[in-house]
Amino acid sequence: MSSTYSPDLRIELIGTGDQAGVWGNTTNTNLSTVLESAIAGYTSVSVTTANQAFTANYGVADGARYAAIALTTTRTASFAVYAPPASKLYVIYNASSYVATIYNSTVLGNTTAAGTGVAIPAGKTMTVWSDGTNFTQQNTHLNSPSFTTPALGTPTSGTLTNATGLPIDAGTTGTLPASRGGTGITSLGTGVATFLGTPSSSNLAAAVTGETGTGALVFGTTPTLTNPTITNYTETLYTASGSGNITIDLANGTVQRITATGSTTIFMPVVGAAKSFVLMVKQDGTGSRSVGFSAQVGYTLYWPGGVAPTLSTTANSVCMLSFFSDGTSWYGAVGGLNYAA
Repeated sequence: MSSTYSPDLRIELIGTGDQAGVWGNTTNTNLSTVLESAIAGYTSVSVTTANQAFTANYGVADGARYAAIALTTTRTASFAVYAPPASKLYVIYNASSYVATIYNSTVLGNTTAAGTGVAIPAGKTMTVWSDGTNFTQQNTHLNSPSFTTPALGTPTSGTLTNATGLPIDAGTTGTLPASRGGTGITSLGTGVATFLGTPSSSNLAAAVTGETGTGALVFGTTPTLTNPTITNYTETLYTASGSGNITIDLANGTVQRITATGSTTIFMPVVGAAKSFVLMVKQDGTGSRSVGFSAQVGYTLYWPGGVAPTLSTTANSVCMLSFFSDGTSWYGAVGGLNYAA
């Protein structure tokens, strides 16, 4: 009885009573060559034509049995390869720069497609399996995986490209609008506040170093500044002249120079807690102008030793005084009583 061959891997099946004394050679070939290559073997196949069949032999080594096959080519275009019309699993590495498509042939060794094939992109590895007629891709997420409501957790870093549904607009800087999950309020950042001139509500936003974006700076009802660092602070000097009763208005500034053009009484501003200002009293070119001080009704003005200072009446002379408030009274301090100006 002569040998026959298995339908899928073409393994030699020794007939009963055949190959007496030499059947071991056939068995070794089946185990070490045919079965081993089909389970764990790797080979490289060079494709030289547009349609090329894997070598397929009976009972001896061939290219179609290997479990893993690398495809190379001398062509400069896409190509197709053909496996025997038998069920089998392959791992195919397309080592070429072109698309390779694998089909089952209709007859062992020909290049006529028996059914559908699978295209393997250049440089990619794919697991494919055949039912003997059609090839099917095993790796369904090779190029464009599709996720259905995945739970990705909280990413710590990375770059999102062409992502949609983000809580912020792509490239958003500065103020984050409420419509994109923000508050519409610009953060002060961590910089140092630098005031350009006299601090005021109108220039504070533009004067803060480290504040970014173009939105308006918004403070709470009563913002609290803890240990602020102020640099390049510039006080504005307010000047006025006159005689009679003159009332100091701190809204004009906390450094003021009053030039007396006649006998003058200077009234303190309304007392406020932790208020202070510097006052320069100047005689005009005539001089001899008497200058006195008075508190507002209901408040008291105190001087060192309880005695108000006598200011210089020399023409063009300047006297320097400082005033401090504790919320109920003003306290005056003398800096100098006769600066020649």
